[in-house]
Amino acid sequence: MRVNFIVPSWHHLANPFLHQPYWELYHSTILKKNFKDNKNFELIVTDLRSKKDFQNDCIKDADIFFYWIFKTADAIECYNHVKNLKKQFPKSLHVAGGTHVETMHEECVNKFDSIILGPGEPSFTNFIKDFEKKETKKIYKESWREHQFNDYSFADRSFIDDSKIVNRDLFSQYGNLLSTMTYFSRGCMFNCAFCTLNIPRGLQIRSGKNISLEIKYLKEKYKIEGLLLKDEVAIHPNKKVSKEILDAISEHDIVWRGQTTTHATLDQLKHAKDSGCVELAVGIETVDNNVMKLINKDWQSEKQIKTFLENTKKLGIKTKGCLIFGLPGEKEDILEKTINFIKDNEIDFANVSGLCPLPGSTIFEKAKEYGVKFVDKDWGKHGHLIYRFGDEDDIGLPFEYSKDTPWGKSLPRETTLNNIKKMQEWLASNNKSY
Repeated sequence: MRVNFIVPSWHHLANPFLHQPYWELYHSTILKKNFKDNKNFELIVTDLRSKKDFQNDCIKDADIFFYWIFKTADAIECYNHVKNLKKQFPKSLHVAGGTHVETMHEECVNKFDSIILGPGEPSFTNFIKDFEKKETKKIYKESWREHQFNDYSFADRSFIDDSKIVNRDLFSQYGNLLSTMTYFSRGCMFNCAFCTLNIPRGLQIRSGKNISLEIKYLKEKYKIEGLLLKDEVAIHPNKKVSKEILDAISEHDIVWRGQTTTHATLDQLKHAKDSGCVELAVGIETVDNNVMKLINKDWQSEKQIKTFLENTKKLGIKTKGCLIFGLPGEKEDILEKTINFIKDNEIDFANVSGLCPLPGSTIFEKAKEYGVKFVDKDWGKHGHLIYRFGDEDDIGLPFEYSKDTPWGKSLPRETTLNNIKKMQEWLASNNKSY
């Protein structure tokens, strides 16, 4: 029995090798362990990040093909893989899980032989066991609460070439350190109206012991010097939890950067700095307080943002402000206000994205309440990095507002596109993007 875990091309990223297919590697690690005594079991990972156009000879034959669709923008490509591979290998079965599958399960149940709702750790294994008994089910569903991230091993990266695991670009601003990425937690405790990364609800944290073991593994096998934490909240609001995580990182001589919230206190930020933190991204999202309320992020005030930025500056931690254009309630002066906010608060770097009403987000589910009249269901257009890497980008802002909305007059889509383009140009010319 051969199982082939497919990593899609990540066509929506300018450089898909800046990050690694963590979740595919993570689930493959669990399967490898669970079936290590089965001599008839073979598992491979097919990394298509260098293949933007599907080619049949890129993918080896298998009895079972697995997919983990973490980003909606990858969904159409995965659907096409199923269609093409079914023609080539008619007896093959195709199974998918991930955020997109969970939020669009009615669509996905018709695209795959089986789908996974909830955590994949038990379900991929259960599918294989059912396959051996010829008793596979259409839907495999488990509870996130009963399967914690810390209950399983970190991802074994050896399924793909070392050159696709480490690079010197992730820390290009900090000496081109040999680096890679990981997750020390998954999920989020907040419910921002534009986001789907709060699946599972709440943060599932790895223990300090397991974090230390993974960093040791990455240093010994890949000689890493820098580590990008892809966690939604790298500095946990609970001081006891954040201390355990930062203490574990401190044991190893590495630098790191990640994303957190403006809840991080001065003491927590100092601990992060002492553990090797050189940069923190923070979800500012918007500089308009009314917009902040509309997107269900009124727990974050302008004062709180400024205090966070002042504290990081005191400690010498670089900051990256994450901003979104196209949010409900934006006014005509949003571009000018955003530039002035970055200048006034001396933010080191900024990422500006276009809003994507992703399936599962509140804005998608309650589109009319937000004045959205149209969302493009071509999921391949649901990237958010529009214009960040050139004026020819056409992946992003896949929706339109009604002219008159429950929150007032909307900005035309063309205006938002122009704001994004001008913002990206300003950031590039001021060395505030990378």
